[in-house]
Amino acid sequence: MFPKYDPVGGEEICKGKKKTFSHEEKYRFWIRAAAVVFSIQAFIFLVMVTGAFIIFYPKEEAVRKTDFSLVLLRLGFPHSDSGTQNEGGFASGVRPRRKWHWHWMDRVRRDPLAERQRATGVEFRFANYFQDNMVLQRGEPGPEIWGFGEAKQNVSLTFKGQQLDTSVDGNGIWRIRLPITEAGGPYVIHASSVVAKSPVDIKIRSVLFGDVWLCSGQSNMEFFVERMFNASQELEAASTYRMIRFTEILQSESPQPVLEPLIRQVWSSPDAVTLKEFSAVCWAFGRRLQEKLHIPIGLIGSYYGGTPIRAWSDPGVISHCNKSTKPFKSRSNTADSGLWNAMIAPLLLLEINGAIWYQGEADASGDYNGYLCMFPTMIESWRRQFRRPTMPFGFVQLADKDGEDVGTPVVRWHQTADVGVVPNAVLQNVFMAVAMDLSDPESPYNAIHPRYKEEVAERLFLGALTVAYNLSTPFQGPSPVALSYSKSSVLITFKDGPISLRTNLSSAFEVCCGDSDEMSNWTDCKAWEAVTALGNTETSLTLDVASCGQKVVQFVRHAWKTTPCAYLQCAVYGADTALPAGPFVLPVQGAH
Repeated sequence: MFPKYDPVGGEEICKGKKKTFSHEEKYRFWIRAAAVVFSIQAFIFLVMVTGAFIIFYPKEEAVRKTDFSLVLLRLGFPHSDSGTQNEGGFASGVRPRRKWHWHWMDRVRRDPLAERQRATGVEFRFANYFQDNMVLQRGEPGPEIWGFGEAKQNVSLTFKGQQLDTSVDGNGIWRIRLPITEAGGPYVIHASSVVAKSPVDIKIRSVLFGDVWLCSGQSNMEFFVERMFNASQELEAASTYRMIRFTEILQSESPQPVLEPLIRQVWSSPDAVTLKEFSAVCWAFGRRLQEKLHIPIGLIGSYYGGTPIRAWSDPGVISHCNKSTKPFKSRSNTADSGLWNAMIAPLLLLEINGAIWYQGEADASGDYNGYLCMFPTMIESWRRQFRRPTMPFGFVQLADKDGEDVGTPVVRWHQTADVGVVPNAVLQNVFMAVAMDLSDPESPYNAIHPRYKEEVAERLFLGALTVAYNLSTPFQGPSPVALSYSKSSVLITFKDGPISLRTNLSSAFEVCCGDSDEMSNWTDCKAWEAVTALGNTETSLTLDVASCGQKVVQFVRHAWKTTPCAYLQCAVYGADTALPAGPFVLPVQGAH
């Protein structure tokens, strides 16, 4: 039994006898009691504060994606592990959570001169994106491996039993091109050199060779796997795709090109944890490729929400397009070429198979006319600087969003170089996923971020099979090849049919009426009038334009709205493909 204690009298009661304590013993007792009470009160206070934080603080706003990196960068602390030796990468796939909406308030602004001085210090290492578990591009010309070392020292690299030698240049950089390697692996790449008269050996392990795709754009490309429809199934099955590896670039901008990107997600194998905050479109696209081709697929995510195309374009693109369009001040507070310098230019020494792109929402509310020049010029620039003049390039035509605006339909049209379909004479070796019929007005991430990323990825995948892999696959919905005018009707003839009509056509088509030779361009039209259909065949559709009266039908446009239809309920689809006809605005033959 524990003895009883009389704190007032300072006596211990044991077996009916009292024991008197000294002042020192009583003092120690009260000190211990006060410490215990204080600890209990502090614990209760912490529990209450934590509970209030969990209950009342918005969960999605707890920690932004780049906050941890910002703190480390500003304090000057290294934030990489010795295994990957990253300049600004996170160790072991650490990826802080952040808001569901995307903006520019938390970006990292970089100093390329200071970074170059740090990167080219006396250290022997691979460039930071050469990591364990990565995928290198198969086939010609063979990927180039590069890194940093002590100037003028020899570098010896061993791969598949072959030794390759080079030396570190005066800037502290070494480069070695690996031999052409077909799909397969895993391999170990071993390099050795000398630093301060001491030998140094470094390795990257479990390297696969396959096809590497770059996924870029703004928030709809950034949109997480865990937030897409079908997320639970994707995450549950992710670990079975051991031949897919992915990495993600940390969001940052720079006034000048930098040597290495900041790494948010190191090269990783997919599972329910590593994959959940990776790009949904990029992942679902890559998964389909791996299932079809049965080769390793590497995915590089480099995207940033709320950003205009000018931020992703090098200065030459901007200079060229400023001559053809009026310079426009973006509402985003980013600088021209800022993301190109920090998130694309550092990747240029990599060999990649192709790129997919989901961007334009920022331009639709800003310089939407400038997109006509910027988009094809940017594609050409990327191809030239990645040393692949015909590099396959896929993009997502803009989906819908809340409310109607002028810019969204115009950007959709400009995304096709004002042709309506791709590939075309301006956009060669390009494929497109139409997304205007994937309306998701109930999206908790705002209607501008529809959760139908599986459908987007499927349409991109179909285009990639034909354009990138020469596996002839229908990947386009019906598109007009001729518009002819006769009395009170307009006949639209389609290719890539047969066509199927899914919905009421009373608002899908509009016409612009005027006197003969009144308008030379559709932008001159001041009033558009909705028309209905008189009938259709497997390859054509006839519109009733009697409402034009004595005037002549000058132009016809289709789906020229920010949100032209409900989910999968636009007007015209391919009967055999279930792919929608894209938006178009075209002159009518016989009207002039």
